[in-house]
Amino acid sequence: MDFLKKHYEKLVLSVVLLAVAVAAFLLTVEVGNVKQTLADQLQQKIVSKGAPLPPLNLSTNEAVATRASSQLKVVLDGEHNTFNPGAWEKSGEGLRRKPGKAGLAGLTIARVIPLNLVVAFTGVAGTEEAPRYQFSVTREFEKLPAKRRPTITSLNAGAKDSLVQIIDVKGSKMDPTEILCELVETRERFVLSKEKTFRKTFSYAADLRSEGKEFPGKRVDDPLVLSGVTYKIVAIGKDELVVSAPNQVRTTIAAVPAQ
Repeated sequence: MDFLKKHYEKLVLSVVLLAVAVAAFLLTVEVGNVKQTLADQLQQKIVSKGAPLPPLNLSTNEAVATRASSQLKVVLDGEHNTFNPGAWEKSGEGLRRKPGKAGLAGLTIARVIPLNLVVAFTGVAGTEEAPRYQFSVTREFEKLPAKRRPTITSLNAGAKDSLVQIIDVKGSKMDPTEILCELVETRERFVLSKEKTFRKTFSYAADLRSEGKEFPGKRVDDPLVLSGVTYKIVAIGKDELVVSAPNQVRTTIAAVPAQ
């Protein structure tokens, strides 16, 4: 008993320390268990699949993509008056629109006319010793109408004028079968006879049609009044016409091939 009395405090302290040690050990074990439980739960949330998300509504995007991929049709003819303005006329019943297209939009080429240099052998004048060979010369391409009329010229064998030179005469001097000639400017040679005429195209004229009106025989530099606007013809080819507006803008009108 004396031993217990002497060491009572030590025994109580030892028991308390042992209890603290056991509590600390148990707390450490419990902390490890809690960590493992939390890790397992976190892993389970990461690995497990949740409910699928509802599909996105892409109808507006698909509609825009469809419009972007489809071809856009631009109407440039028919009743589209921005590109095909109509002409109007005043009558007793008021204003009414004329049939067909107005201005250059309705301009068409009815016929293209070649403007030629035509040289024809017409006969022999003079004597057997000095025959003179006569030719009819027509310059359809001249700007002045007076210069387009046929003119008669005559040349001796080997002679020339401003247009043509006689190179050789075959057959009888007074009744040749062929006459070899050459254009002075281009040195182009050709053969003439009573049956054979020389033609060479130098330019073109055109019969035009617009707004129900006919414009026959129009040539380069001729004015052309359409819907009150005065245009100028600046070029005519065998299959097209070029017209200049007052603002110098040029428009090409293609000839429609004959059916």
